[in-house]
Amino acid sequence: MITVLGWLGNRTETLTGEQLRAIEQSTTIFARAELHKVLDQLAPRATVVDFTSPLTTTVRAIGDTTADCTVIASGDPSFFGITKLLLRQLGQIQLKILPGPSSVATLAARLGRPWDDLAVISLVGRDHVSALSLAKLELTNRAVRGIALLVPPNVALHALLDGLSFEEGQIKITIGTALATDDESIMTLSVAQARRWSSPSQTVVLVERTDGGHEPTMVHGARSLQIFRDDRFIADGTNFTKLEVRMSLVARLDPDRLPFQAKVLEVGAGSGMVGLTLLRLRPDLELTQLEPQSRRAAMVRQNAEALGYRTTVSEQPVETISTNFDAAIVGGGGLSALRHTLTLVPEGAPIVATYADIHRGAAAEQLLGNLSVIQVAHGAPLGNKGTRLRPQTPIYLAWRA
Repeated sequence: MITVLGWLGNRTETLTGEQLRAIEQSTTIFARAELHKVLDQLAPRATVVDFTSPLTTTVRAIGDTTADCTVIASGDPSFFGITKLLLRQLGQIQLKILPGPSSVATLAARLGRPWDDLAVISLVGRDHVSALSLAKLELTNRAVRGIALLVPPNVALHALLDGLSFEEGQIKITIGTALATDDESIMTLSVAQARRWSSPSQTVVLVERTDGGHEPTMVHGARSLQIFRDDRFIADGTNFTKLEVRMSLVARLDPDRLPFQAKVLEVGAGSGMVGLTLLRLRPDLELTQLEPQSRRAAMVRQNAEALGYRTTVSEQPVETISTNFDAAIVGGGGLSALRHTLTLVPEGAPIVATYADIHRGAAAEQLLGNLSVIQVAHGAPLGNKGTRLRPQTPIYLAWRA
């Protein structure tokens, strides 16, 4: 039997009676070095083994222990903790888990705030750049008020915080270090940057959004979900913005492939619904929608406002644009618009283009490399005899993978 015990900090008064009994009865204890002195008092007959780096080495030693042992983790061991690693590396083992308070819950308690509106991201054992990108993406979700970053020991906090790189006034940062110990410290960003030291154990960086953030609201039932209803936005009756076409375009653009806060250009936006559908999936993107016709440009703005999105709408042809983008959607302007758009995005960057004419679609395939036809038919009553399928105009979709 392996007992996994959560102990935030190093104070014995934070342990429950059940946790204290488990320690006293242990013969072998795996724990971080700063707990060894107090464990010698609590369990004088136990052999205390230090956690070694990498942690997988310690897990292997735990698995090789023939007798029952106790593993002491920080806080709640099943909350971004060692429980998952033990099960992953040792298989279906029998665990007895005695959790303690998590460091996130503790910091929130110190600040007198709830923490059900926080997203928790662990930097332990993972690439920090990827973790920070995920943190930024989470902050675009308005259901999330802030992010709690679990920081492993010996991480340079000033470099970590510089990596967040938000504009001044957009976020508030609070750092809690050595939580539940005599050295506990809760400080502001400016104090942490001035110290320029590495994080001790039990460090949490709380990043709270102070502005409205990016739209749309990502809560289930929010108005942005209306984007999947053709009858809930202003349109001009063309088939380019029908749901089946929009979803196919967005899928071919491969949103998961786009970098965080990528700049996307939509040419010939029409009603704007293709780009707005993309934003529903990736609200961090910076979308520029070009629509030279004033009447249609007004539709784009109205739809974006009604659905709760923030975009840049410009009434000009793409040929007048020289700004670079990370991806592009071409829904109007013919082949000349596509050719100019190709000069605005890097080679190999994703581009999708739609045409109602097969000849333009075929020419677009020569430029982009791929072509498919989207043929949709909707059911319609056929007198008293049943239902017929009413075909919609086929749309030719060209894309660069």
